[in-house]
Amino acid sequence: MNVTIVGGGLTGLTAAYYLGHAKPEWNITLYEQAPRFGGKIQTQRVDDFVVELGPDSYLGRKTEMTDLVHDLGLGDTLVSNETGQAFVYDEGSIHPIPGGSIMGIPTEMMPFVKATLISWSGKLRAGLDYFKKPYELDENGDVSIGHFFQYHLGQEMMDKLIEPLLAGIYGGDIYKISLLSTFPHFIQVEQKYGNMVKGMMAAKMGHSKAGVSKAAKGAVAEGDVPRAGKGIMTDRQFESHEAKSTKAQADMASRKGTAAQSGMFRQLTGGLESVITAIVDAMPSNVHLYTGTLVSNIRYIEGMYAIDVVNSGNDTCGCQSNSNSIKTDSINAENRVEASDSTTDSAIEVLLDKAPAMADHVIIATPPATYTQWFKDDSGFDFLRSMEQSSCAIAIMAFNKSTFDGDLKGSGLLITRKTDTPLTACTILNQKWPQTTPDDKVVLRVFIGKPGNDVVEQYSDEELSELAVEEIQHIMRFSAKPEWVRINRLIHCMPQYNVGHRAGIKAVREHVAENYPNLHLIGTPFDGIGIPDGVKQAKELVQTLVNEK
Repeated sequence: MNVTIVGGGLTGLTAAYYLGHAKPEWNITLYEQAPRFGGKIQTQRVDDFVVELGPDSYLGRKTEMTDLVHDLGLGDTLVSNETGQAFVYDEGSIHPIPGGSIMGIPTEMMPFVKATLISWSGKLRAGLDYFKKPYELDENGDVSIGHFFQYHLGQEMMDKLIEPLLAGIYGGDIYKISLLSTFPHFIQVEQKYGNMVKGMMAAKMGHSKAGVSKAAKGAVAEGDVPRAGKGIMTDRQFESHEAKSTKAQADMASRKGTAAQSGMFRQLTGGLESVITAIVDAMPSNVHLYTGTLVSNIRYIEGMYAIDVVNSGNDTCGCQSNSNSIKTDSINAENRVEASDSTTDSAIEVLLDKAPAMADHVIIATPPATYTQWFKDDSGFDFLRSMEQSSCAIAIMAFNKSTFDGDLKGSGLLITRKTDTPLTACTILNQKWPQTTPDDKVVLRVFIGKPGNDVVEQYSDEELSELAVEEIQHIMRFSAKPEWVRINRLIHCMPQYNVGHRAGIKAVREHVAENYPNLHLIGTPFDGIGIPDGVKQAKELVQTLVNEK
């Protein structure tokens, strides 16, 4: 059996890894257009810093990624984030996020009443949700996140709390993003209790430590408190999962940055790209990996797939990701920057054969824009080809702690969309992920890019660097100059799950099942954009293939 996998990000690599182990008699080939594996996961070292140019962590309750980490023998390098107060910057003022809120929705009265972020009129409007009826959904049972919460909690709550929290996850327009495809449990809670405030308060009172597993799958029981994500564990299940190995827990508690595993997010001491390096190194011998290879066409011919493969000459597949180091007045020109070994591993083969490859199964694990290259005359893939993708840039900047004159509060801050700045958030890495930073340094991770603002696409790296430094200096009120700045722009890299996404994906899958036997589509366009979501899709697909007669 010949299997071709298109896409060498974590999702494609995971599919190859588990399928290769489960079916050692199968011949599996993976093609990646970029010169390196890992997709948006990109870790670099700048002297003693561990710098994540893409995602910097993953949600711990989605345990598929943690399971993969343990399977690869990296479990002892896992760390969790330090917990601390998060803040919101709104048009000149910094406010703490009210306690007792879940995804911005109040579940406790007193912290919400005392909150300085929301005015008294805004608090009163949010409280009126107690008397609201459920939102009238469209024919697919869908609604945008923005319109749903605006209806329930009012415009001020939307602008100052819910939008900064939820829009940042997807990097898009919250008034277009589908609630059904991102946070369906909120719809279920609303349908059960009649409105959001009543439902969330009842759920919180039922059990302060409950999770979403029932809500995510359908029935919402008393005590279920929804959290972001699909198919994640309840808090009790997660705590039990974490406590299985007392030795591992003790090791984590003693390691810098673990906070005794109290944080929600997970990282590795060697950075996320250490997972990419490990999975490439541990790939079974029946899996053949190629970089710098573009799959230019896929044709279904008499029960087989013919795959045309050429040298790509491009950096990425369907997503432009460019990172550059920007020197500042105080930068040491000899700062050493190293990329992970996963980009040049000696085990990676060089493609020489230009004849079409033939496969019984094809697994595609790429961004939606890549579908413009394949099945061009088949309108059944139009939904994927037209899927909107947002852009952003990440600016990481390091300062000398002894001369840093800003007030470092908590783990970072979110920035409201109505604030006159292209910045959307800032993480204080030395406080959230201390293992990534020398003790005498301050490192800020600044996010740039709002819907309707094109600075990420139009500015040069130098201009973005200057913009990020100037804006965050103004917001956090400091004048210190960074020792170095690292810029990574991600152009059209984040698929937007707009209203109608679930129905559109369902139609694509039905079309593929009817017309393309043994073609399997996974990855960010489908069932979640998070790191564990891709791993989960890959593992579920492998299990399906293994179970087939």
